[in-house]
Amino acid sequence: MLSESNNKTFFKLMQESSPEEMIWMCGYISGLLFSKKKDSKEIKKEEKKITLVYGTETGNAKNLAFDIYEKAKKEKIKIQLISLDQYCLKNLEKEDYFFIVMSTHGEGEPPFSAKSFFDFIHHNKNLFLNNMKYSVLALGDKSYTYFCKAGEDVDKRLHDIGATRIIPLYKCDVDYENQAYKWFSEILNFFKKKNEIYTKKKNHKICGKILKNIILNNQGKGSNKEIHHIEIFVSNKIEYSPGDSIGVFPENPSKERDRVIEYVKKNRKKEFEKYEYEEKNKISYLLKKKFNILFLSENFLKKYSFLSEKKNISLNKKWKLIDLLIKFPMKNEYSLKDLIKIIEPIKPRLYSISSSPTAHGNVIHITVSRHRFQLNGETVYGHCSDFLSKLKIGDELSFFIYKNKIFKLPSLDKNIILIGPGTGIAPFRSFLYEREVTKATGKNWLFFGDQHFDTDFLYKTEILNWKKKGILYRVIWSFSRDQKEKIYVQDKIWRNKIEFFSWIKNGAYVYICGNKIPMSVDVEKMIFRVIEEVGKCKSKLFIRKMKKEGRYLKDVY
Repeated sequence: MLSESNNKTFFKLMQESSPEEMIWMCGYISGLLFSKKKDSKEIKKEEKKITLVYGTETGNAKNLAFDIYEKAKKEKIKIQLISLDQYCLKNLEKEDYFFIVMSTHGEGEPPFSAKSFFDFIHHNKNLFLNNMKYSVLALGDKSYTYFCKAGEDVDKRLHDIGATRIIPLYKCDVDYENQAYKWFSEILNFFKKKNEIYTKKKNHKICGKILKNIILNNQGKGSNKEIHHIEIFVSNKIEYSPGDSIGVFPENPSKERDRVIEYVKKNRKKEFEKYEYEEKNKISYLLKKKFNILFLSENFLKKYSFLSEKKNISLNKKWKLIDLLIKFPMKNEYSLKDLIKIIEPIKPRLYSISSSPTAHGNVIHITVSRHRFQLNGETVYGHCSDFLSKLKIGDELSFFIYKNKIFKLPSLDKNIILIGPGTGIAPFRSFLYEREVTKATGKNWLFFGDQHFDTDFLYKTEILNWKKKGILYRVIWSFSRDQKEKIYVQDKIWRNKIEFFSWIKNGAYVYICGNKIPMSVDVEKMIFRVIEEVGKCKSKLFIRKMKKEGRYLKDVY
């Protein structure tokens, strides 16, 4: 109904307009109404949440979940990947699609990383997941009595508390690749049929240039560690937040690539000479940048054994491709292309970002420990850490941003406790720069540790400056080799147990980053002890409550 004034205007307009003008006005008004209706529907339309979680003991479930996550991204599925020990249990009732990769440990038990989740769904009588659609991929070993028991229990329990099983339980033996691929194919087909795949901006590889690559340890004074601080400049704006990581696909050393090519030229000369120039170049490129020719997986070794003249390839030994080819040559009936079909791709390595987007703009920092170990009697280095350590100023580096939606800073007024020995300091450096620039009012308490104060105090100048300026309310360090008795960060937590418990009791957030074993396990045991002995509380219930509130967060590896 029009107002009196609008009514007069309307009729006057109708009287003075030609038929063509009135037709145009009708069309315009109709289009305007349709547009508004469409906009309203689009506002109401919500993206369905798709989450992939994993519970792992030996690392198989984690590696498999990461592979599935990468495949999902290639199919443009907007999916979130989380380890169950980092998953916020209070979010379960909000999940739309929930996919689980679960291994079984011991006598049919869930792995340690999935214990809280397992107990939560089985013992919470008020939990009803009628919104959730789910599927479980269970990993196990048929030679054991309780084959895939943990996965079976999770699958049954979710169904019992109202969740809808959209794909039947898949149970995988130690050779799990084919079954896992079938499971993922069913997930993909389900979404294609439902048309509920929501795309996000494609994770394009970001190309940057190295600005700085320095060793943080004082090796001149005897440090046996080699930890690099690397700065990467990107010309365009980088979208990330503190707590995120970068993913890097390392290249193989040219020496290792060349050894494989020389072997093929010498031992499969006729076959190699048949290839065109472009094919030879492509093989060289793949061996350099795409194929994993170092530290071959058990699954690859099993597949390769079918191509080999000799059997009994040791699965307990770490193999390089060139060593495998020499000791276990391929049968003549198999070609180089047969080998290429089974070679696994290089997997990305994740490194916590140690810079703040607010403080550092288009320059991204990472903190990388060049991993060194003995392999078959010789000193070798970790694939990606060795690759990164050798980058020079001006070298290009391609990477992608891996969003960690759990390991995030709280609101500016909240107190935080940061526990990060060694390279575990990386995300906390990002946190502290961010808290400084944003003028957070919450207090920051840092626990840092390493071997020696003089040689291994990473980011020492920055940390001491933050303490001096009051950005760090407290900083407690522990250098384990500076005295006869080794003292670790967990020991320093115990020495500060009264204040530590007071902080977590009154709402502080606890963040743990660094090596999963033994560091994070030992730190967690100490926190449990503090809760039990100082707080006189049941530690498991206390920590469970903190996790539900999103106040107990780990990023361990």
